[in-house]
Amino acid sequence: MRLIVIVDDRSTNRTIFARLAASLGADIRVETFATPQEALDWFATEQVPDLVITDYKMPRMDGAAFTARIRALDWGYDVPVVVVTAYEDRNYRLSALEAGATDFLLSPVDHTEFLTRARNLLRLSWYQKRVRSRAMQLEEELISSRRAHDDLLRGSRDRLLQVIDTVPAMISATDRDGNYIFVNQFHENILGRQSCCDDAAALVLDRQVLACGEPTARYEENFVDRHGVRWSLLTSKIPFYDDTSGERYVLTTSLDITDRKKSERELHNLAYFDQLTGLPNRSHLEKHAQMLLTGESERPFAFFLLDLDRFKSVNDTQGHTIGDQLLRQVAARLQSLLPHAGLIARLGGDEFAILHDVDDMNDAGELAEQITGVFVAPFILGDLVMNVGASVGIALSPDPALTFETMLKRADLAMYRAKNEGLQHYAFFETAMEHAVSVAADLEQALRQATENGAFTLHYQPEIDLASGMVTGVEALIRWVRPDGELVYPGHFLPLAEETGLIVPMTVWSLREACRQGTVWAREGINIRIAVNLSGMLFRHHDVQKLVLDAITETGLDPAFLELELTETALIENPEVAGRQLAALQDMGVSVAIDDFGTGYASMIYLTTMPIRRLKIDALFVREIDSSSSSRAIIKAIIALGNNLDIRVIAEGIEREDQLLWLKEQGCDQAQGFLFSRPVPAEKFQQMVRAGVLTVSDGQGATERPDGR
Repeated sequence: MRLIVIVDDRSTNRTIFARLAASLGADIRVETFATPQEALDWFATEQVPDLVITDYKMPRMDGAAFTARIRALDWGYDVPVVVVTAYEDRNYRLSALEAGATDFLLSPVDHTEFLTRARNLLRLSWYQKRVRSRAMQLEEELISSRRAHDDLLRGSRDRLLQVIDTVPAMISATDRDGNYIFVNQFHENILGRQSCCDDAAALVLDRQVLACGEPTARYEENFVDRHGVRWSLLTSKIPFYDDTSGERYVLTTSLDITDRKKSERELHNLAYFDQLTGLPNRSHLEKHAQMLLTGESERPFAFFLLDLDRFKSVNDTQGHTIGDQLLRQVAARLQSLLPHAGLIARLGGDEFAILHDVDDMNDAGELAEQITGVFVAPFILGDLVMNVGASVGIALSPDPALTFETMLKRADLAMYRAKNEGLQHYAFFETAMEHAVSVAADLEQALRQATENGAFTLHYQPEIDLASGMVTGVEALIRWVRPDGELVYPGHFLPLAEETGLIVPMTVWSLREACRQGTVWAREGINIRIAVNLSGMLFRHHDVQKLVLDAITETGLDPAFLELELTETALIENPEVAGRQLAALQDMGVSVAIDDFGTGYASMIYLTTMPIRRLKIDALFVREIDSSSSSRAIIKAIIALGNNLDIRVIAEGIEREDQLLWLKEQGCDQAQGFLFSRPVPAEKFQQMVRAGVLTVSDGQGATERPDGR
């Protein structure tokens, strides 16, 4: 019977693994234990497993410590031990590898992989047991032969040689001059027929064994055989004597551990190298950087952190296969550019790191110029030609007290500075950056507190019908009210809200507040469409249809007077979910507008498949009406597109009469901007309507209702 021991503190895992193991054959016996100590106590009863499968994370004794305890047992040297861990547990895998783990299974465990690895390791275990048993038997027979009578030795010689020839291990005996007294068949198959040993190191060990009369400890050695095949062996040498002649010889036994060493190299590769690009990974980088930081060399080095520009759009639009090809080409270009770099590593995603000796900051700057320069030429990816840049952050190492994490953090701060300065830039770390991070953290904390307390208000900016001059709607724009009453405008906090996910509760608050205000105005006789900006993150994590329905139901707002503004990016990132939910909202009477049209990922198909009622021309194009023929051409194209698709077009950011006149001449439907009114509080807007400064079309609702009537 072959014995498999499973150790896991979770009963469910033990049951699953036991059933899988039992399915390997009728001769399989499975023993399960909830703790490593239970298994060790059981081993003490002279139970020797053929395979041990253990979880890493267990109370009181983890998988690495358990593996080390097994290796310390008399029979535990080469029993296969498989540790179950997860991808993110890199440090745990390294600990288990150093403790002597044979292989890993990644959690959650794939059943097919479990069976395949277990079957292979059982076969290896059987092979090793057979080799060990035969070798031990041979050693015992050879040692006892010293005490045997000459006639017994002569009578058993032929039989002993036959046994030796069947052992799948290299076995030989040599005299003090290195001449072979005998070799077994396995030895001859690998090294060929030889009369003496020509390995100088082996001869030195032989003389030591003969001189002290003690066996050597087992040691590993590597060599290439006559066929060019590389072997890894576990070798031991013991002295034995010929009582008749009085001669002393050395018996050498070498077990084949080539497959085991190959597995160890594969595990090392998984632990320290990126499997996509073949570059060193973060663990390798950290180890190398820490060695440089704590070393005695006074020559400084620079830590370059690269982040590809627009890589996410490559994955989103072309797929991950093309993205992977691009990453491999980036790795190849960096290796070709910097063949003498201390280390080039991929940290994950689209981030790369480079360690390189430098003389000073100017030297580092020149290297950064070369690094960004490799991205000037386009990347050829099959039939695609793509231009992708990189932003580079640089941290220098004048301080011997620096750690890897500190250098990585500094390079990361510098890299984001480079990104903010524009694509294909580099920046050096400055101490002021850490202060800026601290300020940003304080801002984030304050913004979280504001989100929890609802410390926001909405201002409303009118949308004007250019044909009648009347107000057809308002856009609700959020303001953050600080404890001292200061109003913070969206440009100062919305990017942080998007980054931290706070934009979701803020958007939900804005939606409900706008609906509440619309209901208040309706009671005052002001029926007007209110446009609310929705973040694309809502479609990823929430049921937008339900959020809108709840807001309308709670406030009693007529759905026909609610418009949702989304960016093109929000639509293209979530086309199926957004399309389905927006169509359901349109059936209720809610209208949809695309904000900042022409600045995102334009895809005309969404204009025909989604319920879009309004296109908003971004203020950037309006500001350049008098200075850019390209902006004028884009505006004309958007207006023509809207007319052809029966979608109304509204221009944002109008500040001058000449802009308004030109837009009227092009047939633009509606306009919005400081020329008509700045965003104002709800009470101020109501006063402007009452005073006749603004006229809401038809007195009750818009002449153009959001539902098209």
